[in-house]
Amino acid sequence: MNKLYALFFLLSFLLFLFSMLVVPADAIARIPFQGDQYVFPERNIVWVLALTALVFALLYLFTFKFLQSSRWGYMHFICFTFLSINIISYSFLQRYAMDKISELFTGSMAILLWMQLIYPINLLMGFFRRKSNF
Repeated sequence: MNKLYALFFLLSFLLFLFSMLVVPADAIARIPFQGDQYVFPERNIVWVLALTALVFALLYLFTFKFLQSSRWGYMHFICFTFLSINIISYSFLQRYAMDKISELFTGSMAILLWMQLIYPINLLMGFFRRKSNF
């Protein structure tokens, strides 16, 4: 049975609650990218993560029968959860110790962002391998 969409719905709900109850309204995050520094409200960053989790929940709800493997889906959920934790902790920790944190978080965020390609690969493998009715 498909429980993945419920996990992504739960994660989306928890991220939204976190943004409303924990993240200060005036907190900002400075994100360095290729020599420039971009400034975003932290609450908006968490909202984007919550909306992304909601999109993944809807995708898994409607396309679960076409996926190659449910294990890949659970791996995608774990990677997205860690990506969310990584982004949120980066914005909180940069206020206190920005010197060494940037290098550590940049590498792990890159890996976790690449891992978000698990869903389209899983869906395409399901279409091309055995579950396609087309």
